[in-house]
Amino acid sequence: MKVEVVFSPSNNTEEAYKEVERKLERLTFTPKFLFLFLTAGTWKAYGKFMELLRNKFPNTKMLGCTVEGYIVENAIWTRGVAILLADFDGEVEVFWANEKNATETIEKLGDKIGKGWDTILLMFPAFYFPGKLKFLRFFLNNKRFYRRFKGKDDVEDRRKVLLEYSKTLMDMKMVYPIDEVLKIISKKSGKRATIIGMNLMPLEATSNTPLILADFKNVNDGAAAICFKGYINGIFDDVFPERGDSYEETVNLIKSYFTGAEEVSIEKGGLALASINNIKPVEFLENKRRLEELAEEEFMERVEKGKLQMATPYMVSFISRKTHGCSFLGLMNFPVELYPSVFTLDTFYDTAVFCGEVIRGGIKIFGKIFEMKKYEGFDFF
Repeated sequence: MKVEVVFSPSNNTEEAYKEVERKLERLTFTPKFLFLFLTAGTWKAYGKFMELLRNKFPNTKMLGCTVEGYIVENAIWTRGVAILLADFDGEVEVFWANEKNATETIEKLGDKIGKGWDTILLMFPAFYFPGKLKFLRFFLNNKRFYRRFKGKDDVEDRRKVLLEYSKTLMDMKMVYPIDEVLKIISKKSGKRATIIGMNLMPLEATSNTPLILADFKNVNDGAAAICFKGYINGIFDDVFPERGDSYEETVNLIKSYFTGAEEVSIEKGGLALASINNIKPVEFLENKRRLEELAEEEFMERVEKGKLQMATPYMVSFISRKTHGCSFLGLMNFPVELYPSVFTLDTFYDTAVFCGEVIRGGIKIFGKIFEMKKYEGFDFF
């Protein structure tokens, strides 16, 4: 496999464009596929870079997205643009879809992908940040469903409200549930392919992000995939390899990894976390860590300026009734009554673990996956 990474660390669009254009002229092969990665300083000029690549490589399969940073030549960059170009002996194809809601979009994408692929790389928004008008509708829905939820005394009636609210999140294409996306694509592709899901969530969110590009088109709030027939290092490794044989064992394992971990009671349904210890999740976070809830106006101002921080050290660890494994949902001080989840919560226990801040082993524990490579080629991590 021939691989080349072309990049510019400049956030000046003209400078980055000229540097990339100059480096592409020195390319000694015609790539079969390419990835375009744009950072916060260059993503708004995606059309300019796409045009350059489309004109130079009209028959090359292309996928692209916004990223927080990239590593090239033993250096880490959080600005500029990077392009990974590769030749490949096997078959490569790119598919994308954008239907009226999240479920139909993924179903359509799965139909386009079909069966027979060895490796599938998916790009979809775990949470999509729309424009101001759609966000106002999101906040109104959140308040309306919370009032309905609080007006119900029966547990099952309350859960039905949460499930209905969850449907609105998918109908608005603001949440693509990670587990549901993978299930649908796995089924549609014959349950034999290695599927790698890039469930995109920007660290600094702004309107109309995350950006997803497929075959030189902006798919907006849709989803895309690049599919391979041939030898690809599609590798999975869990940084939390231990899994208890019971709820209690898994809780103890979580407590051994994180500082300040404590068990909490939760009420949930679908994609909605309704309460932690009988109070709203954002209120619980404020009480525990003195993080004051953002006002809607400040939230929207940060989104419009591209300054809404999406990274958080605080999270709820949900434990599966089926496997006793766990999934983590970050908690932030956003102005919501019902806290949206990016994966469905129905298969988890009604008690969980609030934790965060420090993880045993640090960031280095993620690097061990490179020791598991079978084939030569580029590293996409």
